[in-house]
Amino acid sequence: MNETKHDDVQPFLLTTGEPVTSLTTFSSPTEEYCAAFENRDFPFLYYYAFNRGAIQRRLLTRGEFWELACSAAAHLRNLGISKGVRIVHCFSSNSLHDLVFRLASVLVGGVPATINWQVDDNERIIYKATITQARFCLYDRGFASRIEELKAALPGVVFLEADILDKHLLPFDAPHTPLDYEDERIIVFTSGTTGRPKGVSLSHRSYLTNRLTYEHYFGLSETAPIDFFLVNPLHHTNSTALSDWALRRKGAVLHLLERYTTPYWRVLTEAIRHKRGLFIASLVPRHIDFLDSLLKQGKLPVEEGELKEALNQTDILIGSAPVGPKTIERVRKFAGRIPHVRFGSTETCLQVTAIPTTMPETAVLKALRVGWSHRYNNEEMAGYYIGREHFPFTRVKVVKSADPESASYMVPCETGEPGYLIAQGGNLFSCYVGDEEATKNVFREGWYTGLRDIVFALKDDDGNLEYYWLSRDSELLIRGGANYAYAQVAEELTEFIVDSYRLSPKAFDLAVVGIPLESEHEDACCVTVELFNDVSGANRQRLESGLLAEAPKSVSKGAKPDYLRFAKIPRNFKG
Repeated sequence: MNETKHDDVQPFLLTTGEPVTSLTTFSSPTEEYCAAFENRDFPFLYYYAFNRGAIQRRLLTRGEFWELACSAAAHLRNLGISKGVRIVHCFSSNSLHDLVFRLASVLVGGVPATINWQVDDNERIIYKATITQARFCLYDRGFASRIEELKAALPGVVFLEADILDKHLLPFDAPHTPLDYEDERIIVFTSGTTGRPKGVSLSHRSYLTNRLTYEHYFGLSETAPIDFFLVNPLHHTNSTALSDWALRRKGAVLHLLERYTTPYWRVLTEAIRHKRGLFIASLVPRHIDFLDSLLKQGKLPVEEGELKEALNQTDILIGSAPVGPKTIERVRKFAGRIPHVRFGSTETCLQVTAIPTTMPETAVLKALRVGWSHRYNNEEMAGYYIGREHFPFTRVKVVKSADPESASYMVPCETGEPGYLIAQGGNLFSCYVGDEEATKNVFREGWYTGLRDIVFALKDDDGNLEYYWLSRDSELLIRGGANYAYAQVAEELTEFIVDSYRLSPKAFDLAVVGIPLESEHEDACCVTVELFNDVSGANRQRLESGLLAEAPKSVSKGAKPDYLRFAKIPRNFKG
């Protein structure tokens, strides 16, 4: 693929000015992955599927997983997949075949592109296949009923059912494709909840940086045992980054769950009994909400004391949404300690800042509370602690503006002053696929400026800069770890009213705002409808009595209203 990438190397260097490859002994990504699978007898993957309440477990050694990956590589090679060819991955849940083909792609030089099995309809899949210029599509049984429509819309794409690995193993005798660390590893799409999703091209350099960052973060030696416990969808950046780390590291064991469901907590409790060292569970705040709800309803799938003991031995890595005081206290209640809070995005391959593992818990609690009670210019400005930059891998700073047209462009903020978080590091993505202009717009002055998060920095007693998340800069509704533009939600609800209640768009106005009422990391969708004089009394009454109940049955997840009022919409001078 002739993709235009950012050609300034400055954003991707270590703090020392050296490339991240200076810290590895491997000459290529292929060598790194192959070395991780040298010990064929070592256990590698525990895969858990759920069927009518029963938990089905499958264990693969490194040798068995490697054999499957080589067979998958042979199938890909036979189809003509070579270096740089992109492959859309249509999987209906977390699948061991998805993971197998991700390793197989390394062996032939192919590039997987993610499909969001939770929300992507066929139109979205066609868009992703088109924008990536994908020539192949992998799919599982859960996608089989949709394939004929996709084939008709994508005549140049070859389709392959991933389950072929269970029926037809092939030997792979060809030499592995030589790869460089700047070569494209995978395309992970953003959620697309504020418009069409962007295809984020992440290189092998990004994932090498991710691995080295976390091994340094947790203080791991080269041979230290580590278990990963993953349930977040593989089409998200967090599970992609952590599963790739497991594929690259000798002796790592990966527990992969098909999807989140209540028995998750029982599986974790049983898995922890066999932990060999560090046991990392990647979660989002929503999972902690679910757990707390299960406890209150008396529906825990395992005895409370047993679960708490297991969680106390688990290194909980949490992020993807703001982590506020309620979530922190709930984790402490269940695990007896503070989780590892990280902050980043798809474009940063997971992490740019994190709460240091070396900080005593008393110091972490102090830092958290300082943020919760922060004031600036005599105004309350509570922030959520997101830790520090990770020397020498990531660098961040806070600036007044990232807009080149602003007089405050790239002007550093003073301590405590809110501003835009910008970043550097080898973890950064290479480009937005098929969108040179968007790529150019987020790499400025040697920094990645596309996070668009408002933060502030404070100094601790030793002079370290601690960073605190404050808000997003745009009108976004945060739900389920995803962002929905107010305008997008308002447009969908307006269309619903017009279609369902036969009102003219000129007969009413509608405004949406997100307010964290029940949760500190989830916004309630609060809707105001202003009806004008030409709406009849009967239509007005029908709308007022039925909208809150009827809309959730028809609109998308992000547009479901939680609170509704009929009133005049307050407007500023801009309207």
